[in-house]
Amino acid sequence: MYKHYLPPELARLDPRLFCKALFKALGLDDKDFKFGLTKVFFRPGKFSEFDQLMKSDPENLAALVKKVKRWLICSRWKKAQWCSLSVIKLKNKIVWRREQIIRLQKTVRMWGDIRKFKPK
Repeated sequence: MYKHYLPPELARLDPRLFCKALFKALGLDDKDFKFGLTKVFFRPGKFSEFDQLMKSDPENLAALVKKVKRWLICSRWKKAQWCSLSVIKLKNKIVWRREQIIRLQKTVRMWGDIRKFKPK
């Protein structure tokens, strides 16, 4: 509906992602809107405010596009940080499991040797 107001780099985005970025840039909470399969549902009165902002002067629209771009950059940065932390945690878990396997093998070998060479 609002694609002709937008620059091409934002018009190419996935519609759901663009809508979420736009609503977050406008300061709407997750409680103010819900995504359906093909529509977005607003709380009463929220859509009229949103529609007025989208049909306002080009300067205000340029500021809104700037906010959307900023939100996208920030959300991608947070996602990249989360992914890197997840990789680090996974690496630490693999190292910990390797150490535990070695400890288990050592204990089993020790137990076998003790049984084997037990005084008779």
